Amino acid sequence: MTGNIISSEKQAFFEKQGYLIMPRMFDEDRFQLMRAIAEEELHQKAPPLEYEVDVNYPGAPINQGSAGARTARRILQAVSRHPQVLAVATDSKMCGVIKALLKSENGLMLSQNHHNCIMTKDYRFSSDTLWHQDIRYWSFLQDNLISAWIALGPEHGSNGGLKVLPGSHLKTYSLDCFDTDLFFRTDLEKNEKILRGELQVTLNPGDVFLFHSRLLHSANRNRSNETKLSFVFTYHDKANAPLEGSRSAKLPSIEVG
Repeated sequence: MTGNIISSEKQAFFEKQGYLIMPRMFDEDRFQLMRAIAEEELHQKAPPLEYEVDVNYPGAPINQGSAGARTARRILQAVSRHPQVLAVATDSKMCGVIKALLKSENGLMLSQNHHNCIMTKDYRFSSDTLWHQDIRYWSFLQDNLISAWIALGPEHGSNGGLKVLPGSHLKTYSLDCFDTDLFFRTDLEKNEKILRGELQVTLNPGDVFLFHSRLLHSANRNRSNETKLSFVFTYHDKANAPLEGSRSAKLPSIEVG
């Protein structure tokens, strides 16, 4: 076992593949509470929010006058919205696993700047998220962070569940593999070969999907008949500080273990 938290096999799997599914980390009662909070926040739509129209992704409304322009994509600053959301984000069991995966000896920190959201994917108006690495948005001393994606309902290909490229967090790609917005290009022959290794992630309510900040991932739009909801949080070692003056340092991280 690694620190009596996760097995050495799971540690090795994460290090090689860049992700790990922790089934049913949250029980039925906790899951139902999280779901109810997420649904209420989606109903209230209190700022700050990110709307589908803001991202300009394939399938998103093209302007403020388009149908679905007021469709929320991410409900931001989640841990400051409700004490139970903070309790989930700082859950000792989940954070213990993340700390073990990071091999953190300095303390585990929860970022308030990255993810820290209720992720929504509306069944009527949603978009495709292109292949990318989260670290493209972030500025830290090291590209070594882990995000926790907590499923608040079933997640699969039909409702826009995550897709990943296992092991991509260990590879270095040349700049021409990405477009000007740092999305992984699908029009390059060398990228097409890499993308053949994509894996569709399937999650059940209460499952936690942990993935490395360098792991290439994407998601299709929601083609089901129900809006998909998830909590998403990002963690880093205390010694892996955000760069001063960057977006990653806008709000202080929260020490969780």
